[in-house]
Amino acid sequence: MNNPPVSQRLADLRQLMADHGFDAYIVTNNDPHSSEYSADHWLARTWISGFTGSAGNVVITPEGGGLWTDGRYYIQAEEQLSGSGLTLFKARQPETPTIPEWLAESLSEGATVAVDGRSINMAFYQELVEVFGSKKIQLVLDKDLITPVWENRPARPQAPVFNHGLEYAGIETRDKIQLIRKWMSEQGTDVLLVSKLDDVMWTLNIRGADIRFCPIAESYLLISKDACQVFISGDKLPDTVSKTIAGQGGTALDYEEVKTAINQLPEGSKLAIHPASVDSLLVSGINSGIHLIEISSPVTDMKAQKNSTEISNMEQALCLDGVAMVKFMCWLESQVLDGQVSELSAEAQLKAYRQQNQHYIGDSFRTIAGFAAHGAKMHYSADAQSNAVVDGGNFFLIDSGGQYLGGTTDITRTFHFGTPTAQQRKDYTLVLKAVIRLSQTKFLKGSTGANLDIMARGVLWQHGIDYKCGTGHGVGLCLNVHEGPQNFSQSHKEVELKPGMVITNEPGVYREGEYGIRIENIMKVVELEENEFGTFYGFETITLAPIATNPLEMSMLSLEEIEWLNNYHCRVWDAIGQHLDESQRAWLKEAIAPIGKDKA
Repeated sequence: MNNPPVSQRLADLRQLMADHGFDAYIVTNNDPHSSEYSADHWLARTWISGFTGSAGNVVITPEGGGLWTDGRYYIQAEEQLSGSGLTLFKARQPETPTIPEWLAESLSEGATVAVDGRSINMAFYQELVEVFGSKKIQLVLDKDLITPVWENRPARPQAPVFNHGLEYAGIETRDKIQLIRKWMSEQGTDVLLVSKLDDVMWTLNIRGADIRFCPIAESYLLISKDACQVFISGDKLPDTVSKTIAGQGGTALDYEEVKTAINQLPEGSKLAIHPASVDSLLVSGINSGIHLIEISSPVTDMKAQKNSTEISNMEQALCLDGVAMVKFMCWLESQVLDGQVSELSAEAQLKAYRQQNQHYIGDSFRTIAGFAAHGAKMHYSADAQSNAVVDGGNFFLIDSGGQYLGGTTDITRTFHFGTPTAQQRKDYTLVLKAVIRLSQTKFLKGSTGANLDIMARGVLWQHGIDYKCGTGHGVGLCLNVHEGPQNFSQSHKEVELKPGMVITNEPGVYREGEYGIRIENIMKVVELEENEFGTFYGFETITLAPIATNPLEMSMLSLEEIEWLNNYHCRVWDAIGQHLDESQRAWLKEAIAPIGKDKA
């Protein structure tokens, strides 16, 4: 059955709001763990508003409302909200009020705001309560108004989990639990609730399939000094995984029993929770005799600093992914000028090359294949209506990644199959210069991604150009493609970069209505030297795939930058050449031919 139009969905929701006496209703795409991507069941904001971006929340009022989303989606949101009556609020801009601020300004004293409490985390709940206090606005958490109006709402996922062996993890679950208990002792907590799904998966050395692109499963961990309880639907738990969990000292219970188990803790227990990843409805039901300690999960930091086994597997996965990318690039160049390539066909062909690898599980996110103006939409996804045919008249941006048993990949390359304009050459070359500058950065121990973001962004700032997103993010190991806490960004909290962390390097230029350019590699943090001034770290690029040279303006590159690119391409050849057939090897050899100042 076809869904009703957005206008009808909004009308149905507003009628329910009137029946309950609600003055506003907040709708998100969040599951109870505030995962970046959620299973289809939880995509309520997408369903009610028509906006398909991965980030953003909506507020519905009797006469209007709006969507709050960030700079990656401004263009897309304007298009998809057209005709809905919802206003776009450009989040993170100084002039834009937050959702709590806007509601407090817009609603009368004593008004009532409702939300499905499972879909907002404790941190957001606290922000709402704090701002609402002065106007005595009531917040209701236990009213799900979406399910009654969303006919045939997808069921919650029940895909089975599987063991992710020691050959990939490098550390047994029982040893990870001991490290967690050591942290608990240092923090003076009795119990830790692990609510981030990738943290649960990593700790247990298991993986799931509840969420498209992310091998994770809805679950919780409750760890005390003498117990480790796993809360997950029994339908997802094969005997092989149950035995593994039991063998590592864990006990499996049903997902819905987590609140009961928490409330059975001894009076006065100190329970550590992460406010940004635990849902407000669950926390609101915890007995007052249990003392809540709000703190970031130690698992997030442990997971971010990969051990030697994990790094080795990650590098192997990136090599395998590079082989698929080279095969794709060879195919792309042979087909484009004959008019044989569209955005969707390119996406399908790249997936087909990745599928040739036996360790491939799936894509790590929906491929962004954006030709010309579509490339300026940072998180564009082609569909039957927008599907453009690629030709030699503009840039073609491909941002994609794969999930492999040994690692998660994320790579962007931008191509031009014709003759770039002077402006296009300048923009492309600036992006490459930004990538190289950050790649070559040497930094003192204790430096953060916020400190180093300027190393890439500053190259573009010098030419009056900026991009409305971060420069890079951490990457999981057969887990989430966006993994914290590390990142390169102007707007995120300070997180120290440490050896073993991996992080993307992806500056870009986005000219609305014209084109987008992005080059993205994954780097690992490595120690370079220790001297009387301290310990210095740097980066090693571990993504392996050619970077197009034909759009470059050679006069803008220094000899050092040229040397970096030529050396990088030598590494690509050494790692990937042996995995290709004769025609693909010939293409690769030409694609990575050394460049120099004499090349016009």
